[in-house]
Amino acid sequence: MPKACWTCRSRTVRCDESGIPCRKCEKAGLECRDRKPLRWVQGMAVRGKMRGRMYESILVKNKDREPMRLKTEQVSSIEDSPQFALQDPRIHHLDRSSRYYIDYYNERVCKLYILHDSDNNPLRHLIPYALDDVALLKSITALAARHFANTGHSFDQADAAVIPRYANANLGALLLKSQAIQILGAKLANPEPCSKDTVMATILLLIFIELLESGLDGWTFHLNGARGLSRLYRSLSQPGDRGGASNGSGEMDQDTRSFLARQYSLIDTLGGALSHPKPLRELSTSYDATVGQESIVRSFLGCPEFLLKSINFFSNQRRVTGRLPHGSIAIQEHVQDTVAMLDLTQRFDSLKWASGFHPASESSTPEIRNLSMLSEAYKTAALLYGRQVLGTIGSELAVPQNGELVSQLLGCIDGLKGEEPFFKCLLWPTFVAGLHCLEHDQQETVTDALRILWNSTNCLNVINASNILKDVWERVRVSGTQNKWSSGLAELDRHWLLI
Repeated sequence: MPKACWTCRSRTVRCDESGIPCRKCEKAGLECRDRKPLRWVQGMAVRGKMRGRMYESILVKNKDREPMRLKTEQVSSIEDSPQFALQDPRIHHLDRSSRYYIDYYNERVCKLYILHDSDNNPLRHLIPYALDDVALLKSITALAARHFANTGHSFDQADAAVIPRYANANLGALLLKSQAIQILGAKLANPEPCSKDTVMATILLLIFIELLESGLDGWTFHLNGARGLSRLYRSLSQPGDRGGASNGSGEMDQDTRSFLARQYSLIDTLGGALSHPKPLRELSTSYDATVGQESIVRSFLGCPEFLLKSINFFSNQRRVTGRLPHGSIAIQEHVQDTVAMLDLTQRFDSLKWASGFHPASESSTPEIRNLSMLSEAYKTAALLYGRQVLGTIGSELAVPQNGELVSQLLGCIDGLKGEEPFFKCLLWPTFVAGLHCLEHDQQETVTDALRILWNSTNCLNVINASNILKDVWERVRVSGTQNKWSSGLAELDRHWLLI
């Protein structure tokens, strides 16, 4: 039988017991409840000696006893959190928010910027250094806060209002980023060679924050700063110094240092390739990256070193083109060099490259297949990019087989769906494919791929890549022209980092 609703009883009003909702609640515009709702509070209880007490503090006081039994979802959330913050005594003095974001960085962020997450993840190795370096610590927490804030957005409604917890994280990320830059600036006022590694790591994480925020323009300032510092530190180093030694505060092991150097080189290459052709900065500057093949376990994007060099060559050719007199011998040599590099790129063997990471005795066929397909995606994108650069010179050699290359690239992207560690590395090839997609079905395929990338990474540069492509496709549709390079990034006066 119907009984008085809880809402009326809590208001000390006689309920008409007409049902849920009752007429009195409907008239008053209140939510009619048949029972008292759950109340979420700060701590483990509303009243009594457990009021305001958190599980973490209870666990510390009861460390010699059997841990308290928690509900399944509470146990899951604790077990899913990393153990570093709970075990390292140096982190106990940090506020709760900082400890949370260090945990978040450790669990969620580190695996985003490397192909294969493992105990050997160099980004995770930065945490101990951050405990002795405030600027690096602030950049780690800012990066984690930014990523957490981004999870409150959706691919199709990125500008929609978000709930307060994500809005607060957004404000926190901006504050932490500002603090990291201020502390870094103070440190750079009196540069010390002993802190060069933590400084370079801090700047790299600030670039990663730019990826999460937009991937637009800001990364170039950090990259320029890192380049200048790299030259400065080389000039300050003593003639007998050995780069592999770890001799003081801020000095990192050679593997981590080489990893950081490679990321700067990669960012310089792929960022410069999709930026306005007017050069902002000196090109081809070395970051002392170790010569030789990068371990796949420590690779950011899984792009072969040769293909990165190929993309860098085409990018440089694109910038040189505008400074050469039309019809000159220099232009002809320019075309010949570009065609030669296209031929070398075409002959690159992705399967052989991927197979080189696994001994023949290992049963790693799926891994080799995925690596090979990822390499093919970058190879095909590099060929499309090189053909577009050749097309800006007026060469007809860039026209044939572009449609076939686009189909091959879309096939590679589709083949890696479901392979999240590999698929998350595909933003640059996917964007290049999108610049060449003329058919609506192809454009839908690219958009779907970008949506998957967003769900995997929560980097706002993915959404910006989608918006750029939509503008390009619309201009091509309205003008009725083919998708020449002039319909793409050459019309933009911005600098995009789409990785």
